[in-house]
Amino acid sequence: MRVDLAEPNRFTRMLSYRYDRQDIPTITGITIDTRKVQPGDLFVPIAGSRVDGHDLAAQAVEAGAVALLVERKIPPLPTDPPVVMVADTIEELGSIAKSWRGTYTQPLVAITGSNGKTTTKNLAVEVLSSKYDVLGTEGSYNSTIGLPLTLMRLGEQHHMAVVELGSNQPGEIAYLAGIAQPVVALITNVRETHLEHLKNMAGVAREKGALFEALPASGTAVVNIDDPAIARMETPGHRLTYGFGLDENGNPADVKGRYIETENGGELVVGDDQRIRLPQIGEHLAYNALAAVAVASLFDIPQEAIQQAVENFQLPPGRGQITTHNGVTVIDDTYNANLSSTLAGLRTLLSLLSKGRRIAVLGDMLELGPLSAEHHRNVGEFAATQGVDELFCYGTESLTIFNSARSKGMTARHFENKSELSRALARTLTAGDVLYIKGSRGMAMETIITEVFKGH
Repeated sequence: MRVDLAEPNRFTRMLSYRYDRQDIPTITGITIDTRKVQPGDLFVPIAGSRVDGHDLAAQAVEAGAVALLVERKIPPLPTDPPVVMVADTIEELGSIAKSWRGTYTQPLVAITGSNGKTTTKNLAVEVLSSKYDVLGTEGSYNSTIGLPLTLMRLGEQHHMAVVELGSNQPGEIAYLAGIAQPVVALITNVRETHLEHLKNMAGVAREKGALFEALPASGTAVVNIDDPAIARMETPGHRLTYGFGLDENGNPADVKGRYIETENGGELVVGDDQRIRLPQIGEHLAYNALAAVAVASLFDIPQEAIQQAVENFQLPPGRGQITTHNGVTVIDDTYNANLSSTLAGLRTLLSLLSKGRRIAVLGDMLELGPLSAEHHRNVGEFAATQGVDELFCYGTESLTIFNSARSKGMTARHFENKSELSRALARTLTAGDVLYIKGSRGMAMETIITEVFKGH
């Protein structure tokens, strides 16, 4: 990870004051990765499980790092840049970012949720950028490291910021919200994700709900009324609701929508009659778009600008992006996986017109704790009973998907080696097939697409 600073001189003055150091040269960027160091960077080594960046400090200096922020003694350096010792480099990054954010008054929108937060964030940035200069989270810089780096890109030229918050441990959302200091908060949905540490749905809801709780009284919680867990959440701020259905009192959402499929694809209908063509089919994408529309309504974005931004939106790789290779339609949903997002993706597979077979390639869904077997079994049953033609499974946990599907009479294969799966898949695919690929981030299922279609 590496970011360029919007205001190097101002940032350098803040660091000099913070550490009472007059020897800190102008910092133009921050990096935690020696492979991405550029001249003028502040290098912040992170002690990881496999690699400790402190051991590579000399390489960072050789590449142009002009200052270092460390938490332990480092090997001898080729030059003598200022080295600041702190108790914990990750916590210090967060503290610096919080201070930096606190010097700006621009509104900040924070988005979290079990599924769809990156796509919703990207849609919100796209829509808001039609009128404002918006700082947005790059990729999935949503962690205790990524969020601080994102915030340190904030500058006076920005009218607002839209950031994504991720969590797999209790307390992370509250911590990240404390750094970001949002005035608008949106939770896309609450699903059974990261159960290894969050334990159950109640734990997930508590963790996500910390974002609404972090709002000031003048802030606004953008509430998905179709998700009961979110609809029940409390906030000191105002509430703006969105959704396809009715709230507990039988009232429609403040920003209401519905999803329809036509011969030309999927459409989101906002209000009574505003029809927005979606970049691809899928009710889950319509929800993401409606959430972005709700955020935009807080900032006076014209309807025409909203429609144009959504219709021109490009889904990021790995998040349901649909492409065609050699006549095979490929749905790349490889970024991550849990039960609800996998079932939603399989529904998209089943809804696409196909002249051939509908084939699913599924890897393990990780971090599900004691519910792992049940969730993998549910995926296998769904694939077998809803019309998926063939199933390829990869990984230890996905053996349960395989066995569950086979027990329902489905044609399914299981592989312990990803390359063997890729070769078998390449041999069976023909023009007209629709291929859906999904798995948790740790399974790196996108490499299957590369292997099967290399050169195309």
